[in-house]
Order: sequence, then structure tokens, then C-alpha cells
Amino acid sequence: MLVFFAVLILALTLVVIHIRVGVNFYLDLFGNDGFIKIYIFGIRVFKAAVHFEHSASNTNNLIIEHGKKTGKIHLNTDTKDKKSIAAMMKNPAFSNVLVQKVSAHFTVGRTNDSFFTVALLQTFRVLFYAVMAVIKCRYDVKITESFTPIYNRDVLQVDFIGIIGISIADIIVSLAGSKLKKQPRKLKKQEVAKI
Repeated sequence: MLVFFAVLILALTLVVIHIRVGVNFYLDLFGNDGFIKIYIFGIRVFKAAVHFEHSASNTNNLIIEHGKKTGKIHLNTDTKDKKSIAAMMKNPAFSNVLVQKVSAHFTVGRTNDSFFTVALLQTFRVLFYAVMAVIKCRYDVKITESFTPIYNRDVLQVDFIGIIGISIADIIVSLAGSKLKKQPRKLKKQEVAKI
């Protein structure tokens, strides 16, 4: 009985505390290859190769390959498309994720073309700050960034490292709440009193 209570207390503690999750995303856009790694408390729990693909139906996809399994994320804003980024961001579980830190490093270069290098690097800078402004308004997040120009070779690399906090209890409650909202309510027939 004592062991049961000890396990129960430990399980409830793990459900309530915020878990620190680290995400490292690297992508070489010229080579169209990269990886994503996920860490929990500094221990890597997931690693997958990533690349972009343009399908026959004129959609752009981010392909994630983990062993023999392959997944697709559609790069569009259609919330009706279950595999799109917009639909994933509408998931109630994401509303309980706390972004604590974002670190980004951009390396851009084109051989013997300094104008292209600087123009593309500044484009990435503007896009990064636009996205981070939305995140900064919502969370108290620490953001670090660096933008490195390379003038003697063709390179276009993006490296993101992020730390997020997840509370399993908050996610369970929000998912349960969204399921209850989606279920149609059954109205009970009221009996009319006969006089």
C-alpha cells in the first residue's frame, strides 16, 4: 500500500510540474537536408532527418524521416487540412506550451556575390523579427540571434534551438475541454404537466 501511494504521488508530481523540452532544428536550404532533435531534461529522446518537397498537387511539404517512418507537414494556412501548420497550431495542446528561450543562427552566402548574400541575410533578419514579435507578445521569452554572411561559398543554413515548458496536467485539461465542446449536446424532452 505504501508503494502504491509513493508511485501515485510521483505520478501526480510529474503530471503537475513543467517539463523542460529542448528542440534543435537545423536545415541546409541549398542542400535541402537537415535534422530535428528533441531533448527532455537534456536527454535526446527523438532525432529525425528533414527536407522540403514540392508535391504534384502544387503543395510544399516538410518531410520528417525517422527510421522507416515518414511524416509530412503541409506548409499552408488551411485550417481544414489536418496536416497543415495552421491546423496544428490551433490544437488546444499548443495553447499550454510556454516558450522560454529561442536561439537562432542564420548563415547565408553566395560565391562572389556579396549583394545577394547581404540582401538574403537581411530578408531572413526581417522575417525572424516578425515571427519573434508575435512570440514575444505572448510569452516572456529570451531571444538570441546571430546572422553570419559567408562570401566565399554557397551556403544557406538555419539553426534553431528552443526551450519550451510543458505541463501535462494543463494539456490533459485543455484536450478534455475541447472534446467536450465538440460533442453535440443532447436535449432532454421536458414533460408538460397536465392540469
